[in-house]
Amino acid sequence: MLHVNLVAVATLLGGAVWTFPQLFRQRFRAPLQLHLFLSLFLLGMGNLLGQLCDRRPLDDFTFVGFTKLTYNIAILSGLCLMVCFLREQPLRRRALRTRWDAVTCLCCLAAMTLLTALLPPHLRNHDFTPPFLNDWRVDAFYNIGDAYLVLGYTECAVLAARHARQGRPLRRVSLSAVSVGLIGLSLSCAFRVLWVDCRPCREFGHHITYTNAFVVGQMASTVVCVGLSLPCFASAARFLRERAVHRAQFRELGELWQRLVGYYPELVLHPGRRWLPPLDYTSAVYRRYVECRDGLIRLSPYLQRAADETGATPDALTDPDLVRLVDRALCLRGEVDLPGTAAPGPSVFVAPADSHDADYESDLISLLKLSRGLRSLRSDSRSESCAPCLS
Repeated sequence: MLHVNLVAVATLLGGAVWTFPQLFRQRFRAPLQLHLFLSLFLLGMGNLLGQLCDRRPLDDFTFVGFTKLTYNIAILSGLCLMVCFLREQPLRRRALRTRWDAVTCLCCLAAMTLLTALLPPHLRNHDFTPPFLNDWRVDAFYNIGDAYLVLGYTECAVLAARHARQGRPLRRVSLSAVSVGLIGLSLSCAFRVLWVDCRPCREFGHHITYTNAFVVGQMASTVVCVGLSLPCFASAARFLRERAVHRAQFRELGELWQRLVGYYPELVLHPGRRWLPPLDYTSAVYRRYVECRDGLIRLSPYLQRAADETGATPDALTDPDLVRLVDRALCLRGEVDLPGTAAPGPSVFVAPADSHDADYESDLISLLKLSRGLRSLRSDSRSESCAPCLS
C-alpha cells in the first residue's frame, strides 16, 4: 500500500504546484486560490510526513512525537481549508472567530496538542495497536482527530457533489469521483473511531479488521486522486495539442520568413535566439508573424513592380496569383535595389486577410497559405523567375 500513499502524496503536491503559477500571477491576492494551494500543500506534506518510517531524526531535533503531531495538524488544517474552498467562503481575519469550521479545527488541534504533551515519551509515537490503545489519552487523541476527519470528509463530499451538478462534463466527472472517494475516506475514519472505542472489534478472529478498513481508505484515496488528476490531465492534453498546432504554424511560416529575412536581416526581433528552438511556440508564432508582416511592408515597392509587369490588380488576385506575385517580388529584390524599400503602409496586394481590419487569427491564416504556396513553388520548380534567387 506504500505505492498508493506515494501516489496520493504526488497527486496532492502536484496539484499544489499546478495551482501555484496562477496564484503567483495574482500576487497571492486571490483568497480562494490561496486556500486551494495551501490545502493541497498541507494535505500532501501531512501524508508525506505520515509515511516516514523513521521519525527519530525530526523527533531528536525537536521532541518525541513532533512528527506525528505535525502531520496530523497539517492534514486537519488542509482539510479545513478545503472545506472553506468548496464552500467558496475563504477564511478572513475578522470572521475567524465566528466560523464554526475554523473554530472546530482549532479546538481539535489544541486538544490533540495537549494530549500529546500529557503522554509519556514512549507513548507519543502511538499507532492503532492494543498496547497503545490501552491508554485513554491515546484513545482521545484518535477520537478527536478521526471525528473531525469524518466531519470534514463528509462535508467536502457533499459540497463536491453539489458543485458536480454544475459545470461542464469533465468537471462533473472529476468532482463526482472526488465526492465518492471522500465518502470512502469518511467511512474508513468512522471505522477507526469504532476500532478505538469498541474493544470487541479488536479481538482476534473478528470478521472485520483494521486492515480491511485501511484497504477501503486506500481505495478511496485512489479514487480521490483520480478525480483530482482529471483536470490536470485534460489541461496538459489541451496544452500539448495547442503547442503542436502552434509548432506546426511556426514551421509553416518558415518558408516566407526565411526568404524575407534573407533580404532584411533586421526583421529578426531577437537575433541571438534565431536558430534556437523556441520554448513558447505561441509567442514564437506571433513574433514570426510580426516579422513576416514587417518584411512584406518592406517588400511593397517590389510587389508594385511585379504587379506592373503582370498587370495584376488587388481585387482580381487569387491565392495562387498572390503566391506567384510575392515570389516574383522576392526575385526582383535579389536582382535590383530600388530606393525607398520601406513603404509607408502595408501593400495593397498582401493586405491582412484581404481587409485592413481583420483580426490576428485570420491574418495569420493568410500568411500561412502564402508561405505554403511559396514552398510548393520551390519544391515543384515551376517558377522560372525564381531560379536565379534560389540557386
